[in-house]
Amino acid sequence: MMIGYAYTRKGLTGSDTSGEEKQSQVVVVVVVGVDQTKILFDSKGEDGLWDVDNGQATETNATQFTVTNLQPFTVYSFRVVAVNALGMSQPSIKSYYMITLRELPEGKPIFTAAHNASSTSLELHWKAPNYSTIHGEFLGYQILLRPRDIVSPRDDQVVNVTIRDPTVTSHKVTNLRTYTQYLVSLQVINPEGLGPTSTVAVMTDEGVPGPPENLTLIRVHDRSVDLQWNQPTQPNGEIRGYRVYFMKGNYTSVKTVRSSEPSIQFTLPGLEPNTQFRVWTKAYTQRHEGKSSQPVIVSTDLSGPGAPTISNLSCQANGDIYLQWLRPEKLYGTVDLYYIYYRPEDSFEFEEIAVNSVNNRKEHNFLLTNLSYNTMYEVKVRGGTYSRFFSENNKTYKGPFSHPRKILLYPDCHKRPHPEQGAGFEMSAGIIAGIICATFALFLLVVAMIIWRRFFQGAYNYLDDPPKTVPALVHDWENDTGGEGSYGPIDVHDFAKHVADLHADGDIGFSKEYEAIQAASAQEHHPAEHSQHPENKQKNRYLNIVAYDHTRVPLRPLPGQKKAIEYVNANYIDGYEKARAYIGTQGPLPSTFDTFWRMVWEQHVHIIVMITNLVERGRKKCDQYWPKEGSEHYGLIQVRLVHEEVLATYTIRKFAIRHMKVKCKKSGGGERILFQYHYTNWPDHGTPDHPLPVLSFVRKSAAANPEDAGPIIVHCSAGVGRTGTYIVLDAMLQHIRAKGRLNIWGFLKHIRTQRNFLVQTEEQYIFIHDALLEAIQSGDTNIPSGGVSRYIRMLQAPDNSQEKPQSWYLLSHQYKLITHFQPRDFNVVSAMKPVNREKNRSTDHLPMENGRVHLTPKPGVDGSDYINATWLMGHQRLREFIITQHPLPNTILDFWQMVWDHNAQTVVVLTTVDEDQGFPQFWPAQHDDFDSEHWKVRYLEEKLNSGLMTVEVAVQSLQDDYELPVRLIHAPSWPHTLPALTTTLSLVSLVSEAHTNYQNGPLIVVDRFGGTEAATFCSLTTLRSQMEFEQHLDTYMYCKLYHNRRPSIWTSQDDILFIYRAMESYIESEGSHSGSSSDMAGLNDPIITMPPVTTITPVAPLTPKAPPSPLPLSTPPSTPSAPALPTVSTPPSTCANGQVPSNGHAMLTGNGTIRVPPEGMEDTPQATEIPPV
Repeated sequence: MMIGYAYTRKGLTGSDTSGEEKQSQVVVVVVVGVDQTKILFDSKGEDGLWDVDNGQATETNATQFTVTNLQPFTVYSFRVVAVNALGMSQPSIKSYYMITLRELPEGKPIFTAAHNASSTSLELHWKAPNYSTIHGEFLGYQILLRPRDIVSPRDDQVVNVTIRDPTVTSHKVTNLRTYTQYLVSLQVINPEGLGPTSTVAVMTDEGVPGPPENLTLIRVHDRSVDLQWNQPTQPNGEIRGYRVYFMKGNYTSVKTVRSSEPSIQFTLPGLEPNTQFRVWTKAYTQRHEGKSSQPVIVSTDLSGPGAPTISNLSCQANGDIYLQWLRPEKLYGTVDLYYIYYRPEDSFEFEEIAVNSVNNRKEHNFLLTNLSYNTMYEVKVRGGTYSRFFSENNKTYKGPFSHPRKILLYPDCHKRPHPEQGAGFEMSAGIIAGIICATFALFLLVVAMIIWRRFFQGAYNYLDDPPKTVPALVHDWENDTGGEGSYGPIDVHDFAKHVADLHADGDIGFSKEYEAIQAASAQEHHPAEHSQHPENKQKNRYLNIVAYDHTRVPLRPLPGQKKAIEYVNANYIDGYEKARAYIGTQGPLPSTFDTFWRMVWEQHVHIIVMITNLVERGRKKCDQYWPKEGSEHYGLIQVRLVHEEVLATYTIRKFAIRHMKVKCKKSGGGERILFQYHYTNWPDHGTPDHPLPVLSFVRKSAAANPEDAGPIIVHCSAGVGRTGTYIVLDAMLQHIRAKGRLNIWGFLKHIRTQRNFLVQTEEQYIFIHDALLEAIQSGDTNIPSGGVSRYIRMLQAPDNSQEKPQSWYLLSHQYKLITHFQPRDFNVVSAMKPVNREKNRSTDHLPMENGRVHLTPKPGVDGSDYINATWLMGHQRLREFIITQHPLPNTILDFWQMVWDHNAQTVVVLTTVDEDQGFPQFWPAQHDDFDSEHWKVRYLEEKLNSGLMTVEVAVQSLQDDYELPVRLIHAPSWPHTLPALTTTLSLVSLVSEAHTNYQNGPLIVVDRFGGTEAATFCSLTTLRSQMEFEQHLDTYMYCKLYHNRRPSIWTSQDDILFIYRAMESYIESEGSHSGSSSDMAGLNDPIITMPPVTTITPVAPLTPKAPPSPLPLSTPPSTPSAPALPTVSTPPSTCANGQVPSNGHAMLTGNGTIRVPPEGMEDTPQATEIPPV
């Protein structure tokens, strides 16, 4: 019996030829032998099993049959069995092997990761489908990308990538649009065509904004100009604000405008009169500063002259007063007229007489007439200058008054020396005597400085020996008043008023102080010959940032090397009462990696502080000088990355380093442990929005340095701007804690003699003051777990000045600080647009411009990008939460648009659904989908989990098969309905566990108004994470940062107290405080010393003005003096000879370990650095 076959795609037609006569009652059964192995390349697939169970029977005794339901592109062999009433025959011999035809692929690849690699590129990773679903030769993949906001894209807007290699499972797509969300589809290819599509939505990163448009000069003043400009036509991201640069000669200054309005009007203050400036603007986003606008040339107006000097005031025979004065020394143009003011001593009002200037003479005089005898007159003069731009309006700029003079007018007073004249001469003599004394004192000071430099400069004669503890030096910076007494040390009680005065009139006080520091630095001439040496110039990242010779950090010569000291661009910098407390250095270059790590080893460094990103605005700011994983050799130093922990605003890396030429038996040999604290949330240009995260970073990184360790290495890009900011903050925090005062101006002036350009911009100088004011007002609020209970009791100390029965002094003070910020109109401009007003449930709960969630705008529809929702940071991510109001009927689709745009896959609903009260159900019921123009929301299932209702839905694209699974966890009236505080964090724990399944999107939290309940949930989630990682809580910091993003979320101090108590209950139930015995020590000691003053309102200070003892910022439970983190011992490594090198380190965590960052958290936004001047 023979069998013949014809091919079809999923079937084969077989014919049976037999020499015997067929019986009509015979039924032919086809038994299929199936090889389930595909033919892939050269495989013949002849080892399959016979599938008897699925054999197919013919309906007649015909000898031709079509076998169906076979797999495409699969090898088969067949045997035939004849059947009649008596049974089955023996099977025929097997047919030859054959293969079904190809068909379109049935399987689709699965995306495993999709994220942005830059502002114009995306990184894609996937898993191939099962080979049995390819249905043909596996030729590769096709990737299609189209912008999500374009429904019908043109061909040039679609990116098509074909990969002709089936083994590839990742690809980087480049040359994409900046800050654009793409729908990425992936299909497998066989010779028949493309398979089904897998789709994912992913967004490119923010790019460099385009130049602002139409920069225009509106009006000119003597010391300011009014400017106007429009936002860039290509923002390439979310515009956070603008920087206005103005240049006079070769000196450039900058002012920051924090506004995202389409059109900006700004008054540029602090300019010099009668001066020409070149002005331009740049927009900036969270990550980048943009391109420059077209510059405009502006000239300020003339201004009033300086104060004249009254040279003669005398009586005349007829009862008149003769007045003579000298022209002011300081002029802006000419003096066009003078104003003479005089009054009798018993009068409050001055008479004013305007006198034209004659040919701008140096000396003028005037006769005051019609005066009364036996009267004391007060006289003063000031000059005036006409505006050169508004002469038609006779606009006049008046200068300051001369020193007022008094004269007694009586009969015959002209015949004798007048008392006023005598007094004047006496005063002049006193001034002369004072000048002589001051000159002599200055001479003695100069002689003393020369002697000190000659005999005590040994502090900078660096030896080749290992660094030793340098004794504290007494410096004059603590009492430096700037010569004129304008600066100097400031008591913490007076610092708030001092900062407010400097901020007045457009920060003019800061401008004057910073210019004085710049001028003082310009007078210093310190050699930097090693930096300028031809062999070392290429080792400097920036040509103008050099290392002064007298403070430069030397390196020991290598064996066989000449005695000449090797060069590294780094300087010792003094701290508070500790010389060489820091090393300020540039971001290492590849050519200086070896010398950098040698410096780390030789200086016994335990802490490296990094405040820059590797690449900023497309330019290299620092090279990665540490291994990504495993270990690397940098010259003689082996560096091994032990752990890396990524947090919201900074990253901690733990390194183990070893000197390959130092034997373990030698002192300091073996392996050492050190930590890098990398601050990642400093904006590209300018300063952070709020100082609290920076203060927390400074305190934790500085406290992690052991007492016996070497200097803290601090670097940014150039090692001057942010580096100086960090050093000043840390030193001044110590100064405040030790003496209850601070001298920012004097300290910065001093350390600028050790490394040039420290604190590089006026904006950084202002930030230092604002940060230290925050530190003075709030104290150190990062509380160890073992001290939380006592801290809460301290906060609840009764305030006897208040009549309310539960008014607590310190808690009330903390609540005022938390809620101090009150938004202004420009902070809520989008929320208050007429088109958006009806989208807000309450005008008390509005998103701030700098933190609101944006929707994909609809072209030509004003307000289509608005939703009442706010981004909040967590412990591990900057955009960890979205809090929002319960959707209104007219904003339900906006809510799901937000879910769709930001790939949010977990939603916590804390409201009770009540249609009558205006709180509708905003998720679909079964068989009741929500439809939009581009997507629909589909109900999947509903179930109870731990007493909570969980609703599973899917947001499905209508353009392709992309689907976003979303889980809603409904906990109505949380936390008010809970039986006890101990159960408050049960929901937090459950949601945190569920949310870890979704790693890309934020956690959305909904309450009635996006207010207290949602903020409480986010706070507890963040503090729980902080407690697990640090064994510390900083409730104050997160509550204040949340308030600044969404004011009115905290309605009373009870809201803050609830969070404290909930975390206290959590600690007790989890036993968190038992992890560190040091936290439990000293619970009878004061937990914290609260700040001595408050500046919320100009009222009396909280404590007496003169503290009886040095004022600490805070006191942890175990040490009443300075805040310190738990000291842990790093597990030592052993040397080759079995010895264990000694090593200790103060670390942030309570158990001495750093956890690996959770998957999906690695893309925390990075920080950037200000370029050198």
